[in-house]
Amino acid sequence: MADAQQGHTHSAAFPAPPPFFKHFTAENLSRLKDIQGDKTQDSGSANEAENIPDDLRYLIPPAPPDDGRYRSFGDQYDIADRLPTLEDQGIEQLYSSQPRSPSANELDGTQSEWTLDRAVTLRKMAESLLLNFMELVGVLAVSPEQYGRKIEDLRKIFINTHHLLNEYRPHQARETLILMMEEQLERSRAETAGIKRMKEKVESILSDLASSFSGLEPPEKQGRGPVNKTLEKHGQIWDALDEVLG
Repeated sequence: MADAQQGHTHSAAFPAPPPFFKHFTAENLSRLKDIQGDKTQDSGSANEAENIPDDLRYLIPPAPPDDGRYRSFGDQYDIADRLPTLEDQGIEQLYSSQPRSPSANELDGTQSEWTLDRAVTLRKMAESLLLNFMELVGVLAVSPEQYGRKIEDLRKIFINTHHLLNEYRPHQARETLILMMEEQLERSRAETAGIKRMKEKVESILSDLASSFSGLEPPEKQGRGPVNKTLEKHGQIWDALDEVLG
């Protein structure tokens, strides 16, 4: 009963954190680093985990599973993140996996053979999909009971097309990352340019402030009129700063 409950906990959608997470502290990480550093210098050590305290052994990553699979939130995944082939899924592959050489009338030869092959294959499969759909309509009009074979043909074409599109996912991920980095760079450049413009405005205002008050005597040595004039000048400067700084 306890084993069944434990297995259910491991496969829960949102399992509770393991109790040993409390051992992951900065102090324990520093202790483990010091111990491993000492063991690296000690050539006579036969086992890396030897003489390591129990509360620090949780900080050492476990070895990868022998079967190459791991469980996360109730599902199992392969450690090697690869796209399974159609053969692995028990589905007939309708196209050749061998790359072909581009013909003389295809572009100027700058694209890769892999891209040309997939593009041509996808176009052919789209045409075959439309043809099989029209054939399905004809079968339903003449012999509706024979629809199963055409439905299976359409299913194979859809799965093969989806598999071909999934082969472009790594390329899509790279291009998306490049686009995000370019946008971040443009934002940084725009912010830097805005800071420089603000700096120039503030320097201009401070320069005007220095020239306006150069040669003025302290307020206690001035009459009532000069003091009012100075205060008015202060107000103008603050208004200018508010306009620049928002």
